[in-house]
Parts: sequence; C-alpha cells; structure tokens
Amino acid sequence: MSRSDKESEHERVWSLLMKAGFLDIPPDEFADRIKEAKHVVIARLSQLLQVTTDIRERESAAYSLATLKKLETIVGGRGKRRSSD
Repeated sequence: MSRSDKESEHERVWSLLMKAGFLDIPPDEFADRIKEAKHVVIARLSQLLQVTTDIRERESAAYSLATLKKLETIVGGRGKRRSSD
C-alpha cells in the first residue's frame, strides 16, 4: 500500500467517524483522550489479572485496549500529516 493510499484510508476512516457522531471531541484533543482511555483500560486489566478469574471481562478489556491502539495509530497518522502541511 502506497503512502497516498494509506493517507486516503486514514482520511476515509476519520470522515466516517465524524459523520457517525463519534468525534464530539475536538480533533486536537482526540489523541489525549485515547491515551487517557488506554490508561484506564490497562489499570482495569491489571486489576482483573490479579483479582478475578472472570475471563469475559479480561477479554473485553483486552479487546478495548486493542481497539484504542488502532485508533491511536489512525489519529497519530493524521497528526503527522497535519504538522507537515
């Protein structure tokens, strides 16, 4: 996938998120919010690994963390393009 294809994909995803109403957060604050959410999920996952055997909640937390990491990658790519414009 070429750089322009990746940029087009990032723009498409970003646009879909905005249209779907997922981006009530100002775009310049989005990356910080993702980091905050990741810290919360990591803390909860740490608790779950120490205290409980509820595998469903562990899986849910792990899935949430993976989703946040993907979002962070998308937002990070968008931020890099912004600074070079």
